[in-house]
Amino acid sequence: MSASEEELIGHSYTRARKHPLVIGKLPGAGRLPGGPYTITQVMTMVISFGLLVMTRGLWAHFGAMNFILMALIPWGLAWVLRYARLDGRDPARAVRSLLIYSSTPAQGRLAGKPQRVARPRLATATCTVRVRSAERPAPAAAATKPAPAPARKARPAPAPAAAAAGRPEPKTGLQALLASLDEQ
Repeated sequence: MSASEEELIGHSYTRARKHPLVIGKLPGAGRLPGGPYTITQVMTMVISFGLLVMTRGLWAHFGAMNFILMALIPWGLAWVLRYARLDGRDPARAVRSLLIYSSTPAQGRLAGKPQRVARPRLATATCTVRVRSAERPAPAAAATKPAPAPARKARPAPAPAAAAAGRPEPKTGLQALLASLDEQ
């Protein structure tokens, strides 16, 4: 068997490493009844017992049965939490994950700091439109007049023949565009 034909075998031990930290024995007292308990179960028992003691005036109307309820309700809640799973996790870890998710910045973190997205700004630009007021010479005058030199950008003077004949002056640039739009 060559190296390319060698069978590859992979092992995953993640389930074995997910054993929760438990409290199963007390020093000198031995094993806890109904245990071992996870940290979530112990905290549930302590908090629910504390709430029952603080609200005793509201519910404690059963005489000696009150002490049995104060022991059974916290233990029953802890027993339910032993089998309750949200996405394969105990409820305390699921709530912790939800709190972490809701408190993280929407843009994420960069080098441990919340990343800020720059506020969008409007783009500004300047556009310049030049309208030449120089008019084109009349066709008869254009034939007799030489073209201006390219290095020199002088404006040609209006043709006296066009003004004398009473014809309207020809329009150029933006004026011609606006005139053609008005005609349509």
